[in-house]
Amino acid sequence: MKKTLSVIIYTAIIVLFTAVVSCGATLLFVAAGQLNNGETMTITLEDYELLQRYQKLSTLSEALDLYYYEDVDQEVVENGAAYGMVASLGDPYSTYLTSEDMAALMESDSGEYVGIGGTFLTDPEDGSMVITRIYPDSPLSQTDAQVGDRLYAVNGEVILGMDSNSVAAMIKGDAGTSVTITLLREGEQREYTITRERVEVIDVDYRMLDGDILLVNLGAFSTNADTAFAEAIEYGQKQDMKSLIIDLRNNGGGDSLVLENIADLLLPEGTIFYTEDKHGNRETFTSDAKYLGLPIVVLCDGNSASASEVLIAALQDYELATIVGTTTFGKAIGQSTLTLNEDGSGVYLTTIRVYSPQGRNWHGVGLEPDVVVELPDELASNPISRNDDNDLQLQEAIRILQGQTQGTDAA
Repeated sequence: MKKTLSVIIYTAIIVLFTAVVSCGATLLFVAAGQLNNGETMTITLEDYELLQRYQKLSTLSEALDLYYYEDVDQEVVENGAAYGMVASLGDPYSTYLTSEDMAALMESDSGEYVGIGGTFLTDPEDGSMVITRIYPDSPLSQTDAQVGDRLYAVNGEVILGMDSNSVAAMIKGDAGTSVTITLLREGEQREYTITRERVEVIDVDYRMLDGDILLVNLGAFSTNADTAFAEAIEYGQKQDMKSLIIDLRNNGGGDSLVLENIADLLLPEGTIFYTEDKHGNRETFTSDAKYLGLPIVVLCDGNSASASEVLIAALQDYELATIVGTTTFGKAIGQSTLTLNEDGSGVYLTTIRVYSPQGRNWHGVGLEPDVVVELPDELASNPISRNDDNDLQLQEAIRILQGQTQGTDAA
C-alpha cells in the first residue's frame, strides 16, 4: 500500500510537527497553531521526504540571514545554492544559469555577439577551457593567442573549474569595454587586455582545390551554418566537383538541428543518430533518400567534439567517408536548456546519451580516424599557420580522393 500524508493546514507559521502513526499506515501530522477551516491536503510520503530535504536549504538560508556577521544578499545565496546543486553532479557540461547567463546563451546562438571572438571547449579531465577557434578579424585574432591555449583567468579571477557559461558571461560585455584574459601555453602565462567588439560568427568557408575537390571548413554547427553548408555544396556542383573534403578540426559542436540539416545532405535514407535518456526513452533522427553520393574525406582532431563526432560516426557507419586525422574529443552526451521560473533563470543539463546509427557511443574515448595523420605541434595548435603546402592531413585527404576519382574514371 502506498503511504500518504494528511497535513492539516494552519494560518499560523508551522514550526514544529508531532507525528502520530495510525494503524492504516497513514501519517497524520498535527502542529501547534490555529486551524484554518480544518482544510486538509494529502501528499505522498515521497513528496513529504522531498520537502524535508529542501527544508534544510530554507533553514540554512535563514541562519545565514540571522547570524552571519554581515548583511546577506539572498539572491546571491540562492544562486550560489543552485550552482552548487548542479555542480555536485560532477558533470562539466551541466550548469545553473542565472537570467543573465540565459540571455548570454541566447545571444551566442543568434549569429553574432559582443566579445573577443573565440570559442572554448571544457576539458573534462581537468576542468580547464581550451581555445578551439579564433574568428577571423576578431579582437582575439589581433593577438598572438592560439588554438590550444588554455584559459587561466578573466580579469584576474582564476576560472579553473568554473562552468563555461559563467566564464563566457565574464568575457562578454558592452562594445568598447575591455577584458583581461590570462592564457596558459606550455605552462607559461600570457596576459592580454582586449577591447570587446561585436563579433560576427562565420563558421563556414569553402573553395575549390585541384582535382575538382570542394573543401568546406565547418568551424561549428552554429546558427545558419546549415544554410551556408548547402550554399557551399551548390557552389561545388556548379564547379563540377567530383569529391568533397569536410574540415571538422577544432569544431566543438553546436546546434543539433543544424547537424541534422547538414547530415541530411550527405547521408542516404535512414538514421543519423539516436538518443536515450536514463529512463530508456529513445528519439531517432533520420535523413531522407536524397544525398550527395560523392567520395568524401573528413578531417578531424582532438578538438572535434559533440555534433562533429555525430556526423563522423554516421559517415563511418554508412561507409560513405574516409576519416583522416587524430582521435576525436569524445563527447557523446547531449544537453538541454530548461527554464526554471519567471525570473528567467534556468539550467543547462546533460539529459541524454548519443548513439551512432549502429549503436556506438564514444563518450570519454573519442572516435578513431580511418587514417591517422599527426600534425607538428605548431600547426596543430595554430590553424592560421596551415596552408596547402604544410597541412599533412589535408594533403592526405587530397591524395585519397584523387586515387578514388581516378579509379572511378578508369572503370
